[in-house]
Amino acid sequence: MPRIDATASTVRTAPTGRSTRRRTLRIAAAGLTAVAALTLTACSSEDDALKTAPAKPFHPAPQIAAEAELTAAGHDVITTRADGFAAAGDGGENRGRRVASVRHPACDAAKVRIAAKPLNRPVNHVLLEATNTTGATCDLYGYPYLRVDDSQSPLADLAESRPQAVVTLAPGESGYAAVMTSAADGSGANGRTTTSLTVSLRGRDGKGSIGGSAAVALAGDSTYVDDSAWVTYWQTNPSDAANW
Repeated sequence: MPRIDATASTVRTAPTGRSTRRRTLRIAAAGLTAVAALTLTACSSEDDALKTAPAKPFHPAPQIAAEAELTAAGHDVITTRADGFAAAGDGGENRGRRVASVRHPACDAAKVRIAAKPLNRPVNHVLLEATNTTGATCDLYGYPYLRVDDSQSPLADLAESRPQAVVTLAPGESGYAAVMTSAADGSGANGRTTTSLTVSLRGRDGKGSIGGSAAVALAGDSTYVDDSAWVTYWQTNPSDAANW
C-alpha cells in the first residue's frame, strides 16, 4: 500500500506536455514584446536625427564687405588662403608667397626718413633704416636703389635675402636693409672712398623710383666701397638684415 500512494503522488506533481507548451508561449510573447519596444525606440531616434534646424540668415563676413569697399575705392585686393599664402587665382609674383590682404601705396623717398648706421658685425657692413614719417601706411618694395657718388649703376642686390612678403610700414614704423660696402678679404676691385649714398625707393612694378632720391650721409669721414658691394632686400627687423 505505501508504494502505491507514492506512485500516485509522483503522477500528480509531474508537469504535463500542455503546461510546458503554455510556458514556452508566454516566454516567446514576452520576447516579442521587448523586441517591438526596442524597434520603436530606434525608429524614434532616427526620426529625431533626421530633423533639421531652421535655416539661419546669411550675413557677409566683415572682411568681404571691407574688401568690396576697398575695391570700389581703387585699392588692389589680394585673396589669401587660411595659411596666409596667395590663392591660386592670384598671378605672378604673389603666388606661393605670404602676402598682405591689401596692397598699400609704395613708400615715397621724399616722405621717408632714411639713415645709415655702421655695423660692427659683420665687418664692412652698413645698416639702412627707412622710417615712415607720414600718417598713412606704405609698402617698401624689393630693395633700395643705392648709388655711390656719381655712379650711374646702382649696387647689386642680394637675391637670396628676398623675404616672403613685402615690408609694410605703418606710420612711425621702420624697415631695414644691409649694405656690404667691400669684400672683407680685400678681393674687390675698383675700391674708392665715399661719404654718402644716394638712395631711391622702388615702385610696385620694380621699375623706376618713387619720390626721387635722398642723399644719406655715412658715419665717419668716409667709407671704403668696391665693386663687390651689394644691398639686401628690405626686412622687417634689423637682425634679419644684419644676418646677411
